[in-house]
Amino acid sequence: MNARRMIQLAIVGSGALLILGVAVRAQDEPPVDPRILAYDKGPATIDVSKYPANIQADYKVFAVKCKKCHTLARPINCELALDSEWEAYLKRMMRKSGTFISPDDGKKIYEFLAYDTRIRKKALYDKKVKESGGTATPGV
Repeated sequence: MNARRMIQLAIVGSGALLILGVAVRAQDEPPVDPRILAYDKGPATIDVSKYPANIQADYKVFAVKCKKCHTLARPINCELALDSEWEAYLKRMMRKSGTFISPDDGKKIYEFLAYDTRIRKKALYDKKVKESGGTATPGV
C-alpha cells in the first residue's frame, strides 16, 4: 500500500471515529426539557451599565463561562429567583462543566445572578420569597 493511500485511510478512519464519538456523546446526554429550551428564546444579554462595578465584572465572568455550555438566554430568562435556587443551579453547572467554572468564578456568577434577580426580576423574587415563608437563603 502506498503512502498516499495510507494517509487517505487514516483521514477517513479518524473522521469516522469523530462522528462515532459525537453520536455516542449525544446518546449519553439526556434530552433537554422543552420548558427549559423555551428560556433560550428570550433575550441573551442584559444591560448591566447601571449595576455596581463589581456586579458588572461578575456579569463578564457569567457571560464567558456560562455560554460555553448553553445560551446565556437560558439563565437570564429562567424562573429561578431565590438564592437557594441559584445556588443549586450553579453547583449543578459547576459539576457538569468540569473545570470551566472554578469555585471563585462560581461565587462571582452567583453574586451576579442573585443581584440581577433582585433588580430585574423583582416581582418574581418577591413572590417566591413570600411563597417560601419569607426565606431567601444566601448561598455558594
